[in-house]
Amino acid sequence: MKRTLKYLLIFIIIFSFVFSIQAGTVSAATKSQATEFVTRLYRIVLEREPDAAGLEANVGKILSKKGTGALLVSDFFFSPEFMAKNRNNRDFVTLLFRACFNREPDDSSNNWVSMLDKGYSRNFVLANFVNSAEFKNLCAGYGVRQGYIDPGSAPQIIASHIPIIGLHGIENQPSGRYEISAGAFDFLCGTLKHMGYETITLNDLYNHYAKGTKLPAKPVIITSDDGYQSMYTVAFPILKKYKYKMTVFLITSYIGDSNSSRRNNDFDTGTKGVAVRPMLIWPEVSQMNRYGCEFQSHSWSHSIMSDIPLESAKNELIQSKRDIEIHTGRPVIFIAWPHSATSNEVIGLLGQTGYAGALYWGGGVQSLSSIDFARLNRVQIVAEISPEAYGEVLRLQ
Repeated sequence: MKRTLKYLLIFIIIFSFVFSIQAGTVSAATKSQATEFVTRLYRIVLEREPDAAGLEANVGKILSKKGTGALLVSDFFFSPEFMAKNRNNRDFVTLLFRACFNREPDDSSNNWVSMLDKGYSRNFVLANFVNSAEFKNLCAGYGVRQGYIDPGSAPQIIASHIPIIGLHGIENQPSGRYEISAGAFDFLCGTLKHMGYETITLNDLYNHYAKGTKLPAKPVIITSDDGYQSMYTVAFPILKKYKYKMTVFLITSYIGDSNSSRRNNDFDTGTKGVAVRPMLIWPEVSQMNRYGCEFQSHSWSHSIMSDIPLESAKNELIQSKRDIEIHTGRPVIFIAWPHSATSNEVIGLLGQTGYAGALYWGGGVQSLSSIDFARLNRVQIVAEISPEAYGEVLRLQ
């Protein structure tokens, strides 16, 4: 009996040793393998060489076993840098074949493109690639764990369009073209609610398009530029009345820390028809943020991006993003261009500075069948539009 037990223990020890070697071979990538795996994602998906910090962080995820091949592929394809490239559906599928299968697309690519064109989320398609046996084999070649991405049980078909409403000031006593009355804003929200619309944020829209998160049946985005105090004193109570939220684009150098440092809209000094108005302060931003309102960038100083040096434009993007993220704790990945003025060179800065998209003042109702996150349109709601005409100009259904 003792001899049998002794041999059994020896067998268990030997088996455990052999199994640990085999398990290590399968799942434990060397630093060289992890570096090669991550580098190819930079080159294929982002079309550039990896930066030192990004490479180190992603390699670290693999070596610490906190990251899988599937999660890394997802992180790259749904990064603001990739989203800012605005790849069409065929390009997206082609890059998935290269990144996940290490080959060019075959005839099945047409089926995946067709699904995307019909409104299936990109996350649903990506999940099918990274959960496949072919991707598992590719990961094994680098010693990387495959992992798993949930494709979602019921992919949502995207609506044909979404109204993105563009506002500036909302005042009890409005003045000039770019302000509407509190009563008009209440009428707007009441109309939307009566017709079954629910407000979402730009981050909600981004996550739906990128990751397949659910949207309400009739989504709408309410936005306002600059960051006037009236967003807190006038608009915020109306939003809460209808259980709505909105996105406010802040000029962060004009947002003070307290009443004593509150600024006025000096960036519009001398502009005909624009009244002098106080701006928000960070404590007011914090209260609206906690409720669910979203704050995105309207630049740091309200400079016209196409008129300043490219490096200055880059700093405007970086600083305003940093200011808002520090005070809200939420991602800032969109900018509304001041005066809708930009250039192809400035648009090219979006991915470099951590933005996924940008909005213009005007352009009409935004189509979702041909969405370009770098050039999102808005419907201008200004003083000369009668509240009774809101439904028509927004194409409400």
